[in-house]
Amino acid sequence: YAETHPREGVVMTASASLMLPEGFRFAGVEIEGEAVATTSEELLQGHAGDLAQAVQGRSHFVVLGAAELHGLAQEGALKMQEMSLSYSQAYHPMKYRHGPMSLVDEQTLIVLLYHPDTAHEEAKVARDMQAKGARVIGIGGPGDLSIALDDPDAARRGLLALPLLQWLGQLVAEQKGVDSEHPRHLTKVVSLT
Repeated sequence: YAETHPREGVVMTASASLMLPEGFRFAGVEIEGEAVATTSEELLQGHAGDLAQAVQGRSHFVVLGAAELHGLAQEGALKMQEMSLSYSQAYHPMKYRHGPMSLVDEQTLIVLLYHPDTAHEEAKVARDMQAKGARVIGIGGPGDLSIALDDPDAARRGLLALPLLQWLGQLVAEQKGVDSEHPRHLTKVVSLT
């Protein structure tokens, strides 16, 4: 049992942040929760202004992540969609080159969650997308905005990156004048009628 924040909103960012480390614990992976939370907060505070600038003028959002980070990419794209009512997508970085990149232009923001095992290849994807007009936030690798993650473990990188992805959704919501705590058509509980 993991108690969530009493002010948990419809988008459930606190729950998502709790479920990931709890899932690791169930799988037998040791997570130093306090250290991860402190590092995540430092990353967010250290890049808050840069992140706000990165979303300016962007209306097409893509989150790329491989292996253990692919599910996190999907969660990041979902939070962007729910919080800001924006169209967002999630892909494996190498798969993105096979068709989805046809939508890339000067309105595109790509968040690339670098995997430590494939960072070299992913950096090539980032450069290709930049050449097509996209702005790239590289979490753990190069981009127009690079956010360093020194942890070599991809799973812990995901824990560190999740609040950044959620914050991007909030920033886009603010830019669009959307109330991220009460997105249209969404409720905390889904009932089938």
